[in-house]
Amino acid sequence: MKKITLIICLISLFSTLCFSQKTKKKIHKKAKKYETSDCRGYTAPKTPNQGICGSIVWKSGNLMPSPDHEVLKPKGVQRELFVYELTSSEQATLQNGFYKAVVTNLVKSVKSDAEGKFCLALSEGKYSLFVKEGNKGLYANQFDKEGYIFPIKITKDNLSMIVFTIDYQANY
Repeated sequence: MKKITLIICLISLFSTLCFSQKTKKKIHKKAKKYETSDCRGYTAPKTPNQGICGSIVWKSGNLMPSPDHEVLKPKGVQRELFVYELTSSEQATLQNGFYKAVVTNLVKSVKSDAEGKFCLALSEGKYSLFVKEGNKGLYANQFDKEGYIFPIKITKDNLSMIVFTIDYQANY
């Protein structure tokens, strides 16, 4: 029963953090502090004043729309998210769809919870995001027009809300 109450509290907390954006869409909102939540003694983690919050989701299988096939919604997954200094394609070694070496500096990392949710305080600046996929390496699937890998920009007193979609086993 405690586990169900905790899950309901976490869902409630994260819904207040504006998870209404579309997949892979970044939005910026003024940061609000949610230090505690009165859910039968559960204390929610403190949301940073600036940085990133979001979720890591998994997509796989046949995702082609079809009248006789229901497309499954992305599933939140637990992974480790790595934040590197802004990294271009030339600064990382790609092998079989995964990055094996990144020459820019690792800034921070965070593990998402079982539902894929995470928050991480970051200083102002530009960064690249990667997710660790076991012994395969680091994964990222977004790029900007200058060739930077999964770029994000952190501005003063703002949280960047992101959805990191792991979809290397999906067919579109």
